[in-house]
Amino acid sequence: MKKLASKPINKRQSGFTLIEIIVVMTMLALIMSMVYGAINTSRKMASKGIKRIDATNEVRVVQELIRRQISRILPMAFKEDDGTFVIFEGDEQHIMYVSPMPGYLGKGGPHVQLIEIVNAKGGKILQFSHWLLNDSLEEDAFDSSEQEPVVLLENVEDAYFSFMKLDEEGEPGDWESEWEEVENTPLMVQLEVEMGEKSLMSFPTMEIALMLDATATNRRVSNHLILGNRNNQDEIR
Repeated sequence: MKKLASKPINKRQSGFTLIEIIVVMTMLALIMSMVYGAINTSRKMASKGIKRIDATNEVRVVQELIRRQISRILPMAFKEDDGTFVIFEGDEQHIMYVSPMPGYLGKGGPHVQLIEIVNAKGGKILQFSHWLLNDSLEEDAFDSSEQEPVVLLENVEDAYFSFMKLDEEGEPGDWESEWEEVENTPLMVQLEVEMGEKSLMSFPTMEIALMLDATATNRRVSNHLILGNRNNQDEIR
């Protein structure tokens, strides 16, 4: 019987070589790195977007508060300076006036309010203070208050107030950096704010018109003048 010749057995098995495995692992690492980078970038963009939205809302709230309080200024004296009853006081760095407070910020009724630009660590801040209006017209009536001012805006590079009144022809005049007619209120108040580098939002220039007539009669001043005249007449008698 003829014996069949046996074929040699091929011991080499099919599979991946070490070089192929290294190439695949390198490609997977690159893909994972790209995916992580995309996710991380998206997360940073989302976080930056949220911060920008928060900054926008903060600026909007601050502007609404300032506009509301200044536009509702009352022609009421809050102090007496060398025989002059002061209704509105202002320069580039501060304004002081009387205006009603909203119920959610304090007790109702007219309050003496102060908005000022103050030097702070790392720049300037815009802050707000208020006191309940009383019968005292002394100049230092507000210095002894223990109330802490409220910070309205941080990261301020610089800020300026300016004021407008009617000219001799009854037309709106130019913006002035200091208000000298303290016994009257201005026609309009302007606030310009330059935000610092760390701020995510700009602060649009505000031009606020007062709701009341700037030449309105001050009943509080009139009452003090009447009482003063009566006292003088009583002393003469």
